[in-house]
Amino acid sequence: MPLSSLRFSSPGRGFVLLYALAYSGMFVSFMPFIMVLLPLKVTLVGGDNAVVLLSAGALGGAGVASVANVLFGALSDRSYRRGGSRRGWILAGLGVLALGYAALHFSDSPATLLAAVALIQVGINMSFAPLTAIMADEVPDAHKGVVAGLLGIAHPVGAFSAVVVTAPGLGGEGVRYALLCLLFIGMIAPFAALMREAAPLPPPPEPLQERRRRDFALAWASRMLLQVAGNGIATYGFFYFLWVLDREDLTKSSADANPIVATMTVSTLVAVALTLAAGRLSDRVMRRKPFLAGAACAMAAGLVTMAFARSWGMAAIGHAAALSGLSVFLAMHSALAMQLLPSPEHRGRDLGILNLTNTLPAMVAPLLALALDPERTGYTVWLIALAIGTLAGGGIALAVRTQD
Repeated sequence: MPLSSLRFSSPGRGFVLLYALAYSGMFVSFMPFIMVLLPLKVTLVGGDNAVVLLSAGALGGAGVASVANVLFGALSDRSYRRGGSRRGWILAGLGVLALGYAALHFSDSPATLLAAVALIQVGINMSFAPLTAIMADEVPDAHKGVVAGLLGIAHPVGAFSAVVVTAPGLGGEGVRYALLCLLFIGMIAPFAALMREAAPLPPPPEPLQERRRRDFALAWASRMLLQVAGNGIATYGFFYFLWVLDREDLTKSSADANPIVATMTVSTLVAVALTLAAGRLSDRVMRRKPFLAGAACAMAAGLVTMAFARSWGMAAIGHAAALSGLSVFLAMHSALAMQLLPSPEHRGRDLGILNLTNTLPAMVAPLLALALDPERTGYTVWLIALAIGTLAGGGIALAVRTQD
């Protein structure tokens, strides 16, 4: 069947592959920016105030992203109801993103840099919000697990793209930004151009919508707790390994820090493999909650192992278990949450609200770290606090009743 004639009422291979490519393209659009490009640009523009400027950019960007995702999700809902497509918002977002990177390239003051960051966040969410909603629109519940598991490759693909665009010998800043734009446009545009969307479904009966609203709120709270822990180990994982080894000398160069980077990379690969397997198995048994509970317990066990580890091996095992548990939980949670959306008419808006569990933890985790001060007291208490929150999140997920 030619891709141009695909009808996504069932997830054929063409849909799955192109959708996974497009979803990964969204991670390519922002991960190099967050990991490398923004810190480098802040160093050039901010001078002695680079750290303050980076913090302002990160917090401001998170705020813009939170609002933009809900807004463009709602606007794509309106387009979908009226014209049967979210395609226009995805393509428009790619254009805004390219303009944002051009603005970042030419920014030469803190004000213009912060404006460029805001424009980039608008572009990311203008495309990402409708793209995420398409999975809820087009993938049947019986296949959401395997598709959600496959989307777990997006994070490592995004991280690898940061290596590509910062490779030696590519040229100046403008060339690197242009290459990044070509990468994410090349990954997302084919799906947006070839997709054919099914007609919107009628809303379910009001009693069912009410039950789904309650369960969606529970799902939101559970994901928020797991994401706080996940953001914590992502943000402070490097410093945690320094604490375990008592080796501050590893910060002297990127080559010296390679053992830590290698450990985190292996953990990520293990997590992706387990997530793909869990997604397929959950579709076969058509149950999500057992996988959510098991993933939360695995993540909590990994965090506790990290808390009491005093050797590299035990710390690495704990990190792999925590990251794998988080990855499986988020994939299974995405599949479950899309089954809980109260009405097909507002999927984009509701998924934008769910997306707040991705942006708000970026603010909560650092506050928790400041309160417990792991640099002074060690990471044991902090990790145990994250483990308790993880178990609470898993328990809340089990309280969902609309779907198993």
